Amino acid sequence: MNLKTLWSALEDVYDILGGYGFAAMNKAATDMELKPDWSTWLFAIWLFGSEPITTPNFMRIFPYGLAHHNDECFVSAVQHGYLISDGKNGYIPTELGMKAAHKVWRVAGDSLAPLKPMPEAQMEKVFDYLARIGEAALSAPEPPSHYFMSHKRENYKLFPILYPLERFIILFGELSAYRDEMYVATWGAHGVAGHAWEALDFISQSDAIPFDDLHAKLSRRGMTEKIHAGDVKELARRGLVEEGSGVVQITPKGKQKRAEVEAETDHLFFAPWSCLSESELEELASLANQ
Repeated sequence: MNLKTLWSALEDVYDILGGYGFAAMNKAATDMELKPDWSTWLFAIWLFGSEPITTPNFMRIFPYGLAHHNDECFVSAVQHGYLISDGKNGYIPTELGMKAAHKVWRVAGDSLAPLKPMPEAQMEKVFDYLARIGEAALSAPEPPSHYFMSHKRENYKLFPILYPLERFIILFGELSAYRDEMYVATWGAHGVAGHAWEALDFISQSDAIPFDDLHAKLSRRGMTEKIHAGDVKELARRGLVEEGSGVVQITPKGKQKRAEVEAETDHLFFAPWSCLSESELEELASLANQ
């Protein structure tokens, strides 16, 4: 069984369902007149539960942005009544913040209610396999850390699920968090900042890309042109990219380094999948492709 192909099929399922869920979430945010940075503090409420939200801990999960940009999002949430300071360096949700978090969660789940992709018994089989892989992943030895996955496992329980496909979102999301952690640990070992590695990742998708296009694509995280210019210079210093006439391209060394990171990520991520037999993996792949 080609596990990468199987995972890709599961990702496709998640992307299809996300087309419903994210559209519903955005509409709910608009209806509640949440500010454009709502997803940062709302996702933090989902992930941290009763644990104070801090920028360093948030960036253990989402390491590609800038600390000060996340700080600004949390301060904005305080100003609008969704978070309050814990008196130290963290934030905790207010009643208004929890209400918004529950509302957005629920509309995302409700968007999946009418979807019946297969008989419920078959869906339950998929859920059983994903749950078994998730348990094996959470039990895998550290490092790398299971911080992201364990936070999803622990705190998503605070938000009820009503429809079968919501369970797929939960179980897939835990495995996706585990993969993210394996990936972050692998590229992080090279001492590259998250936003610089994300730039390399994007550059690698094309033979060459104009710097302006690179910045436009990645500026959603609050990055300035100056920061991305610095990232390109740092990557060039390491021999991972080359820049000339406003165009950036990945070097053979950069391609090799990225391939090594991907291979190690796959090695770590798929190790727990051995909890399923070959026939069970084949059945999961068949169900996923349905």
